[in-house]
Amino acid sequence: MYILTAGITMRTVHREIVVDGYNLIHKLFPSPASASLEILRHETEKQLFAFQQDKLCPITIVYDGKSGPRESAFGAPLHIVFTSASKSADLWIIDYVKSLNPKVKMVTIVSSDEEIRRYAAAFGAKCITSEKFVLQLKKTGNADYRKNRHVHSGQLSVKENKFNEKLLSDQEIDRWMKLFTRNKS
Repeated sequence: MYILTAGITMRTVHREIVVDGYNLIHKLFPSPASASLEILRHETEKQLFAFQQDKLCPITIVYDGKSGPRESAFGAPLHIVFTSASKSADLWIIDYVKSLNPKVKMVTIVSSDEEIRRYAAAFGAKCITSEKFVLQLKKTGNADYRKNRHVHSGQLSVKENKFNEKLLSDQEIDRWMKLFTRNKS
């Protein structure tokens, strides 16, 4: 994304967010009843994708590797990592922070795990607890999504209408414009 200020074009840099996946899931859905982890991951990723579209920042969500690798159902910008069976999500996040060197100051780690936050902060990353991040998710322009989320017999589902005849709202048009114009000079 570029901003034109007094005739000078400046590129804005957005902070990358790295999320401890299951840690965030447990804060978003403290008592998920009988919902499967797959459904909870999908719901979490949907909220993160909406947040990402609103804030225009790259997001990586890291899960412990008890599932096979897969692509995001919401598009390429949301990066999903399943660690190998021999490496926990915690260790993956710590190794990632270590690998960033001077770029680490452009990363925010989302986890309530004290060890991850202490380690990341020691390297210069910004840290936020999952509880505080949940509050940020709720403040994001996800109101339409949240009011359509329902709990049915212990499972979370989303009412989706893929081919809606209703015109886009101004907010939706702004999001699409941000998405498609952010990389143009």
